[in-house]
Amino acid sequence: MKEMVGVDGGGTYTRALAVTPDGQIVGEGRSGPSNHQTVGIEGAVDAVRQAVFAATGGKAPDAVGACLAGVDMPWQADLLRGQLAAALDCHVHVENDIVAALWAVPGRSVGVVASGTGAAVGLRKNGEVRRILALNDCTGPQGGAGDIATLAVREAILAAQGAAPPTRMLDGLLELFALPDYMALAQATEEATLPSWQVTLVVAPLCGQLAAEGDPVARSVLRRMGSELGRTAGRYFTSQGLPAGAPVALYGSLLRGGPSAYREAFLRTMRRYFAAGAEPRDGLDAVQGAVLFAADREGADTDRLRIGLRGFGA
Repeated sequence: MKEMVGVDGGGTYTRALAVTPDGQIVGEGRSGPSNHQTVGIEGAVDAVRQAVFAATGGKAPDAVGACLAGVDMPWQADLLRGQLAAALDCHVHVENDIVAALWAVPGRSVGVVASGTGAAVGLRKNGEVRRILALNDCTGPQGGAGDIATLAVREAILAAQGAAPPTRMLDGLLELFALPDYMALAQATEEATLPSWQVTLVVAPLCGQLAAEGDPVARSVLRRMGSELGRTAGRYFTSQGLPAGAPVALYGSLLRGGPSAYREAFLRTMRRYFAAGAEPRDGLDAVQGAVLFAADREGADTDRLRIGLRGFGA
């Protein structure tokens, strides 16, 4: 085998990393969102194709490991695998994006929580991988940027009617979406004239900004969502018998460099339900984990590859 590509795809962007079997970096690529639940199968395939060919310089690799948000059922993985194999002209392996993070962290027993556009929770226990089903809003863990955005809009509209504390959130939302008042904002949400991905991309950052500036409602939104994800993760790790003191690795923009109110609430709540060990310091980036996933499916030496990948900055 000459070249493998790992793909870490979410609801905001898609990253690809092309490497040789010994971990030498061939190139990196980036494109738009590849969650098929929001951009459709064709959109997801196109985003992955763009990122992969950007990483390889336009050449077809030998194998691709695509770890994509929104892939929860076997038929979804099969459908994307077939279309991606045709688009990329190589072996393709498809899994949920939490699998990339699980491969990125060494050790036989470890928990992983990722929070970006959406949220995901998984674990590896004695080498066995498990994760929470995240088909849609009714099944997945709450706490991602989409959930923050939904709650922030709701709180702003409630505040405008005197049913929640005053907040600068409403003025910020009206300016972002060029709307005159809360009634227009409410109507836009009812008629779905504001695409959910657009709302997520701009409202969650606004909430983080206002929270940092001391807005109590924005801080409350972040704390509530962080706590919700922490409760879900802690309960899951305990119920699945993850050993107490096992490390829990954090991935995604909200848990890595995101609003401090969110991260602090998440950690505080998770530790009420699960006695987590310190976050591992030698974990790889998620896109590197996707490379290891591809290597494993292709029968390559993942231990050798992991050593080589450590020299690549996350």
